[in-house]
Amino acid sequence: MKSSLLRRCLAGLGALSLALPAFAATRASSPQLPPVLTSLVKAGKLKVVSRFSTAVPGLTGYIVTNKDGTQVVFGEHGYLFVGHLISPEGADLTDDYRGRYSPKPDYAAVVKGLDGGGHLISEGRAGAPLLYVFVDPNCIFCYHFYRMAEPLVASGRLQLRWVVVGFLQSTSLAKAAAILAAPDPRGAWHADEDRFDTAHESGAIAPARTQDPALQAVLKAHLADMDVIGGTGTPTLLYREAHGRWSTVVGLPTQDWLTRYATGKPLPANPNG
Repeated sequence: MKSSLLRRCLAGLGALSLALPAFAATRASSPQLPPVLTSLVKAGKLKVVSRFSTAVPGLTGYIVTNKDGTQVVFGEHGYLFVGHLISPEGADLTDDYRGRYSPKPDYAAVVKGLDGGGHLISEGRAGAPLLYVFVDPNCIFCYHFYRMAEPLVASGRLQLRWVVVGFLQSTSLAKAAAILAAPDPRGAWHADEDRFDTAHESGAIAPARTQDPALQAVLKAHLADMDVIGGTGTPTLLYREAHGRWSTVVGLPTQDWLTRYATGKPLPANPNG
């Protein structure tokens, strides 16, 4: 799984990047912000939601949001630090902060929006356990998931709604557009995966030669939805927990997790093995 969320959020926030709060979070007041944050807030480019103490003495974290997502940056003595905070033991504290303190997305609203927006590639028996799967045509881990899932779909035990995005490689967006623009998008998606070039991590579909603005908007919306639910790469899965609420798996789940989900058995604590 490759992550491009940081790169996309950097562009969206004009030089900032993603994560969330640690320890006790409090409302941040503008006078205490690093100068760069103050300028971005005044320009209306982002909002500072809160500030928090980190494990590093004197280093403060700031939760910032804009239309592209919610992120964490760090400040000290007026300087702004962007990126991952790594502990002396090698732990990624930024990822830990994000996972522990991020507000839970409204997964149900994302599902409703995906269904209402169309352009999903659906397959499987109606009534079977359902997964929404965000995939990139050039994602080798999506290819592995495809191979894992297809026998379960064919046997009627699993229902899938593929949500196509395009960001991993220079050809990804055009390939994603080609799949959605095809007379049979499901057939195009299968063709992309059935002849996937694992040596070069490249889907088989030919990139679209022209850009359809409507499809570009769909693909942009799909990517935004993936970001909202915390998808830092593909595949990202939306699934129903035992109590009926939606939740996510980021990255390739194990075959055991997928089989258990399809057959209604209790899921392991770690879906990625």
